[in-house]
Amino acid sequence: MIAHPKLAEQEADTRRPGNREQRIAYVVTRFPKLSETFVAREVLALQQHGAAVECFSIHRPLPEPLPADMQELAGHTTYLWPPQPLALLAAVVGFLTRKPACFFQTLALFWRQAPATFAGRKRFLLHFFEGVYLAHLCRQRGVRYLHAHFANGPSSVAMAASALSGIPFGFTSHAQDIYSDPLMLDLKIAAAALPLTISEYNRKHILATCELAYPAKLRVQRVAVDVTQFTPAAVAKSSLRPPLVVAIGRLVAKKGFIHLVRACGRLAQSGVSFRCWIVGEGPERAALQAEIAALGLQSRIRLLGAQTNVRKFLERAEIFVMPCVQEAGGDRDGIPTTLMEAMAMRVPVVSTAISGIPELVQHEATGLLTPPEDPEALARAMARLLADEALRARLAAAGRRYIEQCHNLEINSRRLWQSIQLRMRNTEADEGSRGPHHPAGAVSTTTRPDRRRARLFVDQFQIMFA
Repeated sequence: MIAHPKLAEQEADTRRPGNREQRIAYVVTRFPKLSETFVAREVLALQQHGAAVECFSIHRPLPEPLPADMQELAGHTTYLWPPQPLALLAAVVGFLTRKPACFFQTLALFWRQAPATFAGRKRFLLHFFEGVYLAHLCRQRGVRYLHAHFANGPSSVAMAASALSGIPFGFTSHAQDIYSDPLMLDLKIAAAALPLTISEYNRKHILATCELAYPAKLRVQRVAVDVTQFTPAAVAKSSLRPPLVVAIGRLVAKKGFIHLVRACGRLAQSGVSFRCWIVGEGPERAALQAEIAALGLQSRIRLLGAQTNVRKFLERAEIFVMPCVQEAGGDRDGIPTTLMEAMAMRVPVVSTAISGIPELVQHEATGLLTPPEDPEALARAMARLLADEALRARLAAAGRRYIEQCHNLEINSRRLWQSIQLRMRNTEADEGSRGPHHPAGAVSTTTRPDRRRARLFVDQFQIMFA
């Protein structure tokens, strides 16, 4: 039986005639980025729902291939670092003139929270001044809400900008930003109007490691795919021989592709007919090539590099494999988007019981799971799927249904947009009740304030949010 996550309570549509343009800002580390297509898709979906989205990126894109729609977004993205010197100077002088106490209190917050190393202080100070610059640009452009993807640098920048500008902010936490590089996570959840994370696994981990007065404030917003774009292939897979195993992702240790190569070695030794294509680029390429050569699999496994159109590979795939692992430093995947894309295209999947993956790949229901770092178990699961057409068909159909219901971009992005609109409306109502000369910044009344954290902000830094 397939377990479905509890959907967030539907919030009333807040669109009303006469509302001024609903302009929001999205803040990320590097945008656009091929391995983070989910951010670009979310931006485009929000635009379809009526949002005017300003994209801000701390750094410029990498020299990598990008789909056409992401290339277009790059042309409309503002890059915060390095800033335009005169614009940054104007931002600093402006906030020092209008809000000197808030400026220095926010700076003090970042200084005291930074690791006591040169690199740590430098990083936090850069985030603060990037936030000053962002706040200046957002006020100029009439932005009414800030949303950051990832709970490290981007949300630090958004929190600083929110403190200075009074614009409410939210953020979505994913994986590496929680498990190996968390920055002020408890303070950000207390300060944010809309703190989100992508899985129930993440949410439980955060609640276990952060002291939060109101745990219900942290909500799950699942990453989604466009089910109208990722549709089942028209090609009959049985006509493609030998059957094709596909894996897609960055060539980094946490993807576990080295274990896929070793599992392929065991399949070859057992006489199983197959080919394997690994799509992606990264620092593990040399190690993977060496392992392929050592096992004599050059004729069976191909490393295809980074590709902008993953759909064409999924169309030909008999099965899809994503053997994720947890790295020694704690880094791990959240829920790989490529698993969702494969399932949307009715490709049966094999993955590992890591992080939030079992919420998507439910063993024997929407896919098969194996223990991480276990090439033998992975080979058995792959061989089983390759040999059993009925099992493939059952898991593929169930996987597609699950994506349509729980990871559907149109549905999930509409729910996100309604949540953002509600926060904007509540902020406006609160500002109206206080009057234009009230000294406090924007305060979201969507959820009860985190009183313990609010007292900390008042006592130490006087930065107050709900």
